[in-house]
Amino acid sequence: MKYEEKLQLYSCIKRQFTDAGLYRLSRVYEWLFTNGFSTESLGYGSFEELCEDFPEVFMFQEDKNSGFILIKDWQDADKNISGENSHPADNFFGTKNIILNDDIIEMTQQSLYALSKILGNDLAVQQMKQVVFSRFEEAKQSDKLVFMGDKYIFPIEHCRDGQLINGIITKNLNSCGKSLYFSFERSKQYVLSSYEKRSSEIPDEEKRRIYKLLCDNFATNKPHHMAAISKLLTDSGVDRIKFGYGKMKDFLAQMPFLELKEMILGGVPQYLVTIRDIGRTSVNSSAKTLENEFVYNDAYGYLKNNRIPLGKLSDFCNLPVKPMSILKKYIEESGTSVDFFQLTDNVTEDFETARKNGTIHFYGGKMIFPIRYKKSDGSCVELILKPSAYEGKEWFLYYVDTFVRENTFPVAAKYPDNYDFADIEMLQELKAIALDEEWDTCMLGEYLRYTLKKIISEKKFCVSRNFSAFNTGLVNKNYDDIYACFEYNEYGDHEWKLMGFCTAFSSIRGKNIREIFGRLPRQAVYFTKNEDMIFDAGKYIYIDYERLFLDNRFPLEYISELFYDVHEATDIIHQIRTEAQLDEQLYDKIRELYTQSGKLAFRIQNSLRSAVETAVKRVKRNYKAAVPAYLPDIVSKAFMLPLALIDGKKPDAALAVEITRSGSYQARKVLDIRRAYICSRLVCGPQDDWLSPFKSGVGDKDSEMFNK
Repeated sequence: MKYEEKLQLYSCIKRQFTDAGLYRLSRVYEWLFTNGFSTESLGYGSFEELCEDFPEVFMFQEDKNSGFILIKDWQDADKNISGENSHPADNFFGTKNIILNDDIIEMTQQSLYALSKILGNDLAVQQMKQVVFSRFEEAKQSDKLVFMGDKYIFPIEHCRDGQLINGIITKNLNSCGKSLYFSFERSKQYVLSSYEKRSSEIPDEEKRRIYKLLCDNFATNKPHHMAAISKLLTDSGVDRIKFGYGKMKDFLAQMPFLELKEMILGGVPQYLVTIRDIGRTSVNSSAKTLENEFVYNDAYGYLKNNRIPLGKLSDFCNLPVKPMSILKKYIEESGTSVDFFQLTDNVTEDFETARKNGTIHFYGGKMIFPIRYKKSDGSCVELILKPSAYEGKEWFLYYVDTFVRENTFPVAAKYPDNYDFADIEMLQELKAIALDEEWDTCMLGEYLRYTLKKIISEKKFCVSRNFSAFNTGLVNKNYDDIYACFEYNEYGDHEWKLMGFCTAFSSIRGKNIREIFGRLPRQAVYFTKNEDMIFDAGKYIYIDYERLFLDNRFPLEYISELFYDVHEATDIIHQIRTEAQLDEQLYDKIRELYTQSGKLAFRIQNSLRSAVETAVKRVKRNYKAAVPAYLPDIVSKAFMLPLALIDGKKPDAALAVEITRSGSYQARKVLDIRRAYICSRLVCGPQDDWLSPFKSGVGDKDSEMFNK
């Protein structure tokens, strides 16, 4: 396969499978086939042959499990592929090559559940999804799949009132979601023979229930959007169809306690609904006070329409084998032996105890209660129940919470923004797993501190209650991203403590990253366009040579050459060399000598101008000599130009040239090679031999002299 073909194939892969990792082989093949990259068109007899010819991206596991394939990041291609802002579905959207599966299309449980209710087929969510997939394939085969500009439309089924329901597939505008998005709509086509006339009379009991439901969730005597009213009623099981109303507006108009008013909001006609406060026993003349099935949640401070079911736990809740086995294993690891049947009885008893003690609470539609078994910190293990969308019991055991949380966790603790990364052992651990580079642990610590600052500014730092992580921008020998992991530190100097470094598929830290966060932590972005990373030597560089000298420190040998005929400067330089620690006041004396002598100032400016001109000539000969960088102190994109200050040939410093908003260049700082290397390494790997921290020939003492 040619290099250009590999680039096109890799670009297609990264649009759907953005993060490196293991993926099901069949899904990868379907995606490539959908985008026109079949094995036949590429000249291979099988997909396995293609993978063997493309080891930069594809690799099978060592256990030879042919069902999964490892997709790797190909850094060489990342620099060349374009279309970063393109949509993953651009290649195939609008064609009939599309193959629907769980990897390519986002179908929410709410929409599938609502579709099942409208169609009246009482199918579970997963069953309804398979029906949609089947109808889509049937529409393709029978030429009933229509593409209209920005969406696919295909028939699904007729609902109970005879109206046809169409499926709609559009591009997913959520960059964090899957490529496509599913929704549905009612068409204007009817099957009159299947229409069943229903009574429009709504029972008084249903009206009372609806009134109570609305009052518990909305303020009375105030207008509300009909969409919010409609969603609450639909989620609560109010079925307008069975009373003969196809539109929610017509259904709500039958309620004597509601006032509907049409308004134009944002150029769109909408209905506002006002709930009149007429008292819960005055919905109609024969109304009766209903039993209060709604509870006030003190833990979260707002009214929830959640009801604690009556009866034993086993009467209304399924206890699946998997979560119960997890709980059983946790208990046995704690040193207590319990059989499965005894555990079920214990959980049932604990639910009754929680009901009596009032320790059952609701959050996000889930029901949570404590049981007798303890976490490692002495608090109770909690079981989380979730409403079931399948046939059978109303609830099911969803999650066993054994995770320890610090009750003293402060709300203000969000990011370790002032972390200094001074733990030498931790930095050596990072050096051991990262690709080899020319830097020591001190430089690596500074690099991490600058990277963290940029990550936080871009809101890419992933933080949970007591675990957090960020992408370091470094990779291991397999080019897998390396993440820094923190744990909440209640008693230390910092709110967060560095745990160590890992990739997404190494150690328990990698598992925490995959399971706790919705997506893997992303890298910091310094340059949004690849063309911006190339220095334009034809543009003028604005330089204030006087400020450049006064605002920066330079190598002592260079200063000695410039001040060769100033005896006072010789004494100051000698004193700087012999001092154990740097004294800023000594540098201020050097600057005073500069300002007092016009001849000396002229000499220094000419020297700097000559060094800059030589640097620009070098860049014109080789554009890679201007290394893209990021200046954390002034939060700016820049280029590092090689400055040969001492011998005129070998670069011993770097001129940081800032990219201004107008696109021109402004000289901002003079940096030593070590610091310039760090600033450039923030953006990308080493680019040119001159920017090598251990080949500059500048001594350690001199390297300390450059910057404040």
